[in-house]
Amino acid sequence: MRISHAFMMAVAAVAFATPAAASDVRILNLPDRIQGAWAPNAEACTSESRDRLDIAARTIGMPDTACSIAWVTVTAARFGPVYSARSMCTQVRTGHQEAPSYLLITPLPDDTLLVRRAIGYSPADPVTYRKC
Repeated sequence: MRISHAFMMAVAAVAFATPAAASDVRILNLPDRIQGAWAPNAEACTSESRDRLDIAARTIGMPDTACSIAWVTVTAARFGPVYSARSMCTQVRTGHQEAPSYLLITPLPDDTLLVRRAIGYSPADPVTYRKC
């Protein structure tokens, strides 16, 4: 009896001493709340604007690029989830396929999206988008 009690106390001590770790979750679609047309400002909401993003469950469209999403990884962050969309993009005019890449999408508390590429940041990254 004493051995089982001591064993249970040891197990409980280890269990409560181990910090909880956040884990990533893989999903197939981007959530409804971030689907739709997004642009950095109201003037860029026109369909021919180069800055507009059209986000659907499994695709992200830009005027010169169309991306299909293979999967989305959701990671917990300070202001909410960060969606990392693994995508394969194709140049619309040339049909040239780019290497697979990740697009990081972070919904912010003020109903905007912070969007950036995981690799190959350009001076314009990250960009904050508002829903059109």
